[in-house]
Amino acid sequence: MRDDAYYILGWPQPSGKVAVLCRSRGVNPGPAYCWTKREAIQLRTRLANDKRGEQNPSARRIIRQLLVYKYLLAQPLPWRPGDLWVYAEPRHVEAVEAQYLLNSSFS
Repeated sequence: MRDDAYYILGWPQPSGKVAVLCRSRGVNPGPAYCWTKREAIQLRTRLANDKRGEQNPSARRIIRQLLVYKYLLAQPLPWRPGDLWVYAEPRHVEAVEAQYLLNSSFS
């Protein structure tokens, strides 16, 4: 495992790729790279608790479901200004959080 990799927030897709959260504006637009796993978790928490999410419950639900991944490549993810998501190949990311799928029939 490489020590110089970045951490990202992602959402597994049915295609097998991982949708990676991007910043659409601000000082650092593009994929939301974090230096540490802790920083990525803090970013997810900040976004999930943002008051603006009260007006968009589906966006808040997606943010709460984001998982932390380690991005394994040295080259940046391809991103176009305005994109909210970019898609990474599964071989380019490594999950550092477990994903638990809950089936309502087991409740």
